[in-house]
Amino acid sequence: MRKINYLYVFLLLTCYQSIAQSTSIDTLRQQYQAGQRIVSRSFAGYFYPNRNELYALQEKAFIHIVDSLRQTFQAGLDRYKAQSNHPDKHFITAEATDIRFFFDRFILDYPYFHETVTGKKIKLSSPTQKRLDANLAFFNDTSFLKSEDVKAYIRAFLRHQSSIELTMPSYKASDNQRLMATLQVMPRYIQNEDCREFWKYDYLSNHIENFGVKHLDQLMHSYGLTHRDTARFRKLNAAYREGLQERSNHLVETYKTVDGFKLDIHLFLPDSTLTTPRPVIVYFSGGSWTEGNPEWAFYNCAAYAKKGWVAASVEYRLADSHGTTPFEAVKDARSAIRWLRQYAAKYRIDTNRIVATGNSAGGHLVLATALANKWNEKTDDLHYSPTPNLLLVNAGVYDFIADKNTAWVAKDLKDKNTVKEISPLHLVRKDLPPMLLIHGTSDQSVPYSTAQAFATASQQAGNDLEFHTLEGAGHAIWFDRRFTPKISALRTAFLKKYGYE
Repeated sequence: MRKINYLYVFLLLTCYQSIAQSTSIDTLRQQYQAGQRIVSRSFAGYFYPNRNELYALQEKAFIHIVDSLRQTFQAGLDRYKAQSNHPDKHFITAEATDIRFFFDRFILDYPYFHETVTGKKIKLSSPTQKRLDANLAFFNDTSFLKSEDVKAYIRAFLRHQSSIELTMPSYKASDNQRLMATLQVMPRYIQNEDCREFWKYDYLSNHIENFGVKHLDQLMHSYGLTHRDTARFRKLNAAYREGLQERSNHLVETYKTVDGFKLDIHLFLPDSTLTTPRPVIVYFSGGSWTEGNPEWAFYNCAAYAKKGWVAASVEYRLADSHGTTPFEAVKDARSAIRWLRQYAAKYRIDTNRIVATGNSAGGHLVLATALANKWNEKTDDLHYSPTPNLLLVNAGVYDFIADKNTAWVAKDLKDKNTVKEISPLHLVRKDLPPMLLIHGTSDQSVPYSTAQAFATASQQAGNDLEFHTLEGAGHAIWFDRRFTPKISALRTAFLKKYGYE
């Protein structure tokens, strides 16, 4: 690994020097920034694909590599400073701070990822911990809230601290567990009132966007009583009120109560004058089984209801909300499909035309409804099938073994092979519902090769599926305007092919 690292540093420096010698860049700062962008791309191409191997190293070796990589960025800044006749001290200080916190975050995360990869729980050595402790002073200085790298570091720090807090049994009763724990630990490290209010706003705002507004009334009330920035409060309150309004314009039912959590299914029904059974499309949000918001699908649900469909968006248990794993999410997804079949007559659902769709982790849950037969809720009526009639998957997760980004799922399992019971590639069999699978070749979150392997195995088993490759597409293909028209056309054609449109 060290040989690879030294070669990599040499290549980065060579790239940077070639930029520094270029005569096509107008100003020194533009030249510096162009060079840093090249270094950043090269860094990303090296570090992230090799992340698990790097985090598996012993602390000393890992920090040696991180600091070597750090120096490639610092070298560019030092060169800029040396070449400038009148260096902008503020700019240079800000750049140096960004570099410091960007790389210190990898060290901060090292114990967690080292345990995930190796199974060995460790603590940072005393000198390394002391080095990171020096960063705490920045937490109470409002001037550093302008730095995205400082904020990313603080978020990572608070996440690690909230994970410790969440080991307390009192959080098991809350369904916004990570948010509650973070707000609890925050005052221990952030005493400056302006900084603390910024972070309260930041976490509440993020929660509304990525989890929704369910059970936030007390936290919003508390924030309203203590806020110092009126404009910020108005913005947050508007987002909260909008979320409440979006939840009020359709039917919300509880499809399952488990461990004290009432899980919602959001139903968008067509014109009440339509009496014949209608197809239903069921949305499972993505978010790495850690976050996710049923509200993300409300717009599409409303559009399908206008076309005469029943549309549903499913709340399922999440790591950050409920302290669960993908195994519980799989059980919830299967429960939701069973619930729709059980109450089909009430909502005039055609049980022969149930379509399930999802992005990323949501795509995995779509596949799991048809594949993960060992994972059923004890309270489910097993007379009802959890298998939809059509499966639509965008950038789904297919292989929990080969996909290194899902290593955390097996971290706390006594038998690591148990993860195969929810890993679609390891569950392929014949007689699956027709599937539409769409995946980008440049997906850095879920390797394209895993999607390709699942499609091949499914076809060899005799299943009916379409596998569409999006050349150059990353992970969030449902947001990428370069590809969304094609995805929409593929989905429409697939539904027409089976008589749904």
